[in-house]
Parts: sequence; C-alpha cells; structure tokens
Amino acid sequence: MPPERKAINNAIVEITNALDKLQQSSDILESFRELAKTESGSRLSEFGRNFITIAKLAGMKQSVVAKMLDITPGAVSQYFSKR
Repeated sequence: MPPERKAINNAIVEITNALDKLQQSSDILESFRELAKTESGSRLSEFGRNFITIAKLAGMKQSVVAKMLDITPGAVSQYFSKR
C-alpha cells in the first residue's frame, strides 16, 4: 500500500473514532437533559433543580448551565436567584 493511502486510511480511522466519541458524549448529554426535565419537558425535575443548586455552589456560569440543560439563561437565572 502506498504511504499516501496508508496516511489517508489512518486519518479515516482517527476521524471515525473521534466521531464515535462525540456521539457517546451527545448521548450522555441527552440522557442528562432527560433526567433534568419533567416528562413534558416544560419544567425542571427535582434532579434538574438540584443540579442548578450544585452548579451555583460550584461557581458554574449560568450560560454553561443553560446550555447543559437546554434551557434559557433567564430560566437558570431565576433558579440561581431562588437558591
């Protein structure tokens, strides 16, 4: 096999592995979001509210928490101010 072809094959393997890791991370994040919201998805579950409390205590930025939970920064702000 020519060296160029071997390099291309190695790159394809690396890209495939990276995509697999991204998919796993995406699946974990989706599961996390499902736990954090009620079945209707319109409110935070007890888990989600507890996560926000812990995130605030840990000094996490509200924008990061909002992205993790897939909710608006304003909603996170309301929970931050309550806790």
